[in-house]
Amino acid sequence: MLLAVALVGMDMRIDLSELKSTGLADDQGAVPVGWPDLETPEARHEGPGPVRMIGYMMDGYQPVHDGALVDMFILLPEAGQFLHPAHRIPNQMVEVRPSHPVVFRYRDLVWATGILDRTFGASRNTAGAPGNATAAYAIRAAEVTPAAQRDIGKWFQP
Repeated sequence: MLLAVALVGMDMRIDLSELKSTGLADDQGAVPVGWPDLETPEARHEGPGPVRMIGYMMDGYQPVHDGALVDMFILLPEAGQFLHPAHRIPNQMVEVRPSHPVVFRYRDLVWATGILDRTFGASRNTAGAPGNATAAYAIRAAEVTPAAQRDIGKWFQP
């Protein structure tokens, strides 16, 4: 039992689901969007320009091995733990479609910058089955870059 507690404790990562964007644009004019902003109409980025989202890289709708090149993955606000996978709830999932294939790194903290589409998965969601759900949002033509925990304090507030 102590081993399980130790493994989970060492494997914990920051939950991003409650962080709100500072609203500051980056050098390329992309506005960071926080996870709560997806559900709040007045806080959403409504412009035609790119947005930035930070989250954890998870495999798409099919399992993927670390190191594989992918042209789609799911971005989630939480990484889950060693013994408990992250919840896949449609309105907390963003399907990321990179502009070119990227190397998949399970549970890595990444930035996805691109065009946010809020209606992408609305007609495809599987009600009552979060494990089989499809993302309610998508970022198209995305550039994917590694993120660091220090980025969270710079671009987001509790």
